[in-house]
Amino acid sequence: MTFKPFTSFVSAGVIVGVVASAPLLSASRAAAAEVAPAVSNDTVIARMDDISVTMGDLQQPLLESYGLNVLLNVVQLQLAKQVAANAKVTVTQADVERERKTTLDRMFRDAPAADHDALFEQFLQQQRSSRSEFDIVMAVNANLRKVAEPMLAGKISDENLKQAFGTMYGEKVQVRHIQGSNLQEIQDARARIERGEKFEDVARQVSRNPRSAALGGLLPEFSMGTPDLPDSLKEAAFALKPGELSDPIEAKGAYHLLKLEQRIPPKVFKFDDVKESIREELQERAVQETVKQLRAQIVQQARERLKIEQPELKRQFDKMVEKKPEAPVKTVEGVREQLRRERERRGLTTTPSTKPTDQ
Repeated sequence: MTFKPFTSFVSAGVIVGVVASAPLLSASRAAAAEVAPAVSNDTVIARMDDISVTMGDLQQPLLESYGLNVLLNVVQLQLAKQVAANAKVTVTQADVERERKTTLDRMFRDAPAADHDALFEQFLQQQRSSRSEFDIVMAVNANLRKVAEPMLAGKISDENLKQAFGTMYGEKVQVRHIQGSNLQEIQDARARIERGEKFEDVARQVSRNPRSAALGGLLPEFSMGTPDLPDSLKEAAFALKPGELSDPIEAKGAYHLLKLEQRIPPKVFKFDDVKESIREELQERAVQETVKQLRAQIVQQARERLKIEQPELKRQFDKMVEKKPEAPVKTVEGVREQLRRERERRGLTTTPSTKPTDQ
């Protein structure tokens, strides 16, 4: 069983829900929503001629359509608050607002701030999500972040910083990539490209790496020091000239074909000048990973201990439990790439990131 509503916006994921179109919630509006008076089922919420619609008329359709997702969101927020309380940390509305701003800035960091509202609307529509669910996830993340940050204080060593400096400021390459389950698949893909088909078209059709395939095989920029990439792939990439195809490469039980898009010269910075910005970047990555682990724990708690008494929601929950695990959800990076392409299509301008590590 998966709890897709609580996959992190920070580290990987989407929320399923209702599409909304109101402007971004401010702190004052969010606070006002929290103290809104309860509405009884008999309260008329709309009229037309001699027709009236009550809150009760909406209750069952809303419950059937969106009730379980919202319930899981609320349950996991309450569990996150318990984690924070047990850790004796205080989470304020300002912390939640800061989490929201940090997340949106990271998601849309290549776009001007003036475009963020429109891009956020597009993000919600693409993910079939609602602002209220996004806000709940931001509250979950804010609670878990306040727990994670003290756990990681002072954990970044000088050796970590020097290794990251080489990765972030050394020469990098950007490649396109096709992954196959056997050598024949890679040879067939290469033959199609050599006959004139575009690498990105072949990647979308045949690559067995769903994340890069959706982007035409494009991988994020990497250096020789980038961790979590097989050495054989890095060595092959750095041996290529722009536009050149690699020979088939075997790594981690699969076969790969690379095409070098571009070489990116090293950035001219002194280690001492960027040391603290690197520390901040590594600290943030560590916090995100810890938040992800804490969230997995509360998801497991909800899975094992949640007892639903409302019949319709119980039926939905039991059906969810019986389902096989779903395919991995899209990562934030993948969503950002979709948004970048959409901005280009619409002619929206972008500006370089102002983060120190992107200078």
